[in-house]
Amino acid sequence: MSGESFLTRLKNFFKADVSEVVGAYFDGEKIFVVRFTEEFEVVEVEAEGFEVEQLAEKISLMCREKGWKSSTVGFCLQDDDAVTFQTGVDNLPPKEIPAFVKSWAVAQAEADAMFSSTSVGKELWMETLSRKRAEEFVAVWEKFGMKLRALSIMPPDLLRKNQPVDKAKFIAEIIREDKSPNFLATRGSSLNLKKISYAVAAIFLIVLLGLSTKIFLEYRTASINLDAAKNSVAELQDDLALKKNLDENISELHRLNEICAAQDVSTMKFNLLLNLGKISGEDVHLTEIRLEENSLELEGVADKPDAVKSYLGRVKNSVAQNARLENSSEREDGEIAFRIRAAL
Repeated sequence: MSGESFLTRLKNFFKADVSEVVGAYFDGEKIFVVRFTEEFEVVEVEAEGFEVEQLAEKISLMCREKGWKSSTVGFCLQDDDAVTFQTGVDNLPPKEIPAFVKSWAVAQAEADAMFSSTSVGKELWMETLSRKRAEEFVAVWEKFGMKLRALSIMPPDLLRKNQPVDKAKFIAEIIREDKSPNFLATRGSSLNLKKISYAVAAIFLIVLLGLSTKIFLEYRTASINLDAAKNSVAELQDDLALKKNLDENISELHRLNEICAAQDVSTMKFNLLLNLGKISGEDVHLTEIRLEENSLELEGVADKPDAVKSYLGRVKNSVAQNARLENSSEREDGEIAFRIRAAL
């Protein structure tokens, strides 16, 4: 394995999948939904009234009908849904701008304010929204199986203000480019788009390398054996089976660490995350890990209900004894989606 290839693999652990992003904007009469893959695809949906749950349900239904994944969604608010302000900051050093924006936001929406900002020409665009309101949006989208990764109001000078489709594209591009303004960039959860700090990433990589050394060595050994075993079909079959098993383990390890990398991981939580990695198996694939101060929530898919039951047992034995299966359901593709929750 070359050094370049190894570094590329490690980089991919922390890279979010934004190959298909859905952006949406409601102008009071229609929902404009944009799918951003290689190109933009736009759909208009009729709607009445600004009820967040109704909008999310309509967007979810439309995505299913179109065959869109809709796992990553951004929503552009209307101009009067949050407090915004545009001002010049020519005399303010760049390093002081974050504190300036936070101070302004707290003055507008009190201590629980969520806020973001971006430069618009020579001025600074700021926006703030109460945390409670932002969490309502996130919860409603989760209810319909979608992850809300961006929530914002388009700065008036950034794009053509009167074009609803531009606003839907704008919020999709925020996710694709991982840029501001985005209220959810300040959330300390799995829905947080802000990349983990270099310090946490370095610590996490050290732990990851320690856990992965044995598997990587076995993988290399299996590859060498596979190339050398040319004398017997039986020997080749044995090596192929071993290599396949190791490939699956490495793939699952990469995936789990990509999920874990999105967490705000403290030193005290490392053992818990390490135990999650140890009990991973090919029967269950985790799609989400939410690690809060006092709780742990796991989401994933399995081929059959027995696999979910088996995985719950492993979580109870190795991670949290009070873990419970909160819900499970069969998806359209036949896999079983589940959510496990535990108090810490």
